[in-house]
This record gives sequence, structure tokens and C-alpha cells, in this order.
Amino acid sequence: MNRLMTAILLVLAIAYVNPLFGKEYVVKKVIDGDTVQLESGETVRYIGINAPELYMKEGGSEFFAKEAARFNKKLVFMKKVRLEFDTEKQDSHGRMLAYVFVKNIFVNAELVKHGYAKVMIKPPNTKYKDVLLAQQQKAVEEVRGLWQEKRQDTETTYIGNKRTYTLHRPSCTYVKKIPDKSRITFRSRSDAIKIGYTPCRYCKP
Repeated sequence: MNRLMTAILLVLAIAYVNPLFGKEYVVKKVIDGDTVQLESGETVRYIGINAPELYMKEGGSEFFAKEAARFNKKLVFMKKVRLEFDTEKQDSHGRMLAYVFVKNIFVNAELVKHGYAKVMIKPPNTKYKDVLLAQQQKAVEEVRGLWQEKRQDTETTYIGNKRTYTLHRPSCTYVKKIPDKSRITFRSRSDAIKIGYTPCRYCKP
């Protein structure tokens, strides 16, 4: 049995023995590819992934955003979901942060597997990092979903922050704030994204 299958089976096994899975919630609204609202009114942001932006400030949406929202809706809308939490249970916007399961489906991983979202590592919430990265590698190799958009490198190198898993252009203002011990250099965007780094929203590498 290969490592990917072993990791997936482990996740499914945990779903049945972990006491955090006792309570179920119903999703009443799908906001986008990685965010939903429960019947209770609480908003849940999926941990470990980042789907394309559906509503951007400058108007329009990112490549494959509508498809991601539709697939997320197919997975969870008006269905009972179980939530599993990590170290941080809320983000700065007051949204619940969770791994979402519908019966035997690990929703976060399913979105990544089919190319509807990229892995976004944000320590300390890293419980399923390896599972998500394995699914992303498969999506990249098979050029699924959002990976169909071929983006060329515009820099000779890129700078990553090992603490936040964020990727920057060398000229980005935020690069100056990265301590030397947290700085890592990449030769291409894809090298960084494959191991879970997320492009900076400001310099947009």
C-alpha cells in the first residue's frame, strides 16, 4: 500500500474514533470554495486549503473560482457535516476553522484532490498537512482544475517565509520583515506551491 493511500485511510479511521466527530452540523449556505455557513449562523473556513477568490475587490473572480464554489456546494450544501478542529479554532475574522467531513469524505482533501483548491499551510494548524500535500501533488501531476492555468515565472527567484508559508517576490515590502532564520529562496513558483506555500496577496508572485 503506498503512502498516499495509507494517509487517506488513516484520516478515515480517525473520523470514526475521534470524539470531536460526535456532533453534526447542517450547511445552509456555501459562500465560496473554502467557506460555508451553518444553520446556527456560524461561518466555517476550511483549514489547510485556499480556493480561488470568487469575489475580488477589483471585480470579477479568479480562475476556477466558480467551479470551486459549485463543487463545494455539491459536497456539503444542506448536508450534515462533522467538524474537526486544530490548535487555532478561529481566525481573525471570527470564523470557525475546521476540517470538514461528510460521511466518509474529507472535504478539504477532496477539493484539493480535484484541483478546486491549493494547499495553504498556516501553522500551528498543520494536522493534515501531509495528507493535503499528497492530494495536491496528484492534482498537479494530472493537471486538474485550477492547475490548468499555466503561470510563467516572472522572477529569477522567489522568497518564502518558513514561519507563515507565504511566498513573495524579492522586491515585496514584506520580505524585509522576514527574519533570516525564517527565509527560504525558491527558483520557481511551482517549487514553493508544491510544498504548501501560498502566494502573497500584495505582491502576487
